[in-house]
Amino acid sequence: MKPTRTGADHTSAETDTREYQKLRRNRHTRQQIQAEYKSRGEAARFIQFAQAWIPYGGATDEDIFISFGITRPRFIQKLRHSIVEVNLDAEAVRELADTYPCFRPTSNC
Repeated sequence: MKPTRTGADHTSAETDTREYQKLRRNRHTRQQIQAEYKSRGEAARFIQFAQAWIPYGGATDEDIFISFGITRPRFIQKLRHSIVEVNLDAEAVRELADTYPCFRPTSNC
């Protein structure tokens, strides 16, 4: 014979379900925010690194590899993406383009 649910048990189960769904939504929102901050943090790291090397004519392939473990073309690709992500001002973009010639989309690098 099946146990029957009382009204209180049914309400309690619905409340638990709603609480669980609320916790899941909050967790998902936190994860999205953390991913966005992490992405922006990585973008800022690429930009700061590239800007730090501007006075020296840009980072060498070796410096890029040591700092990020990636090749120069991949670094430049990530740098381009980072600039869009953090909405860098036009002057900073121009300096980076002058320092990293392959940075320009029309370059054959």
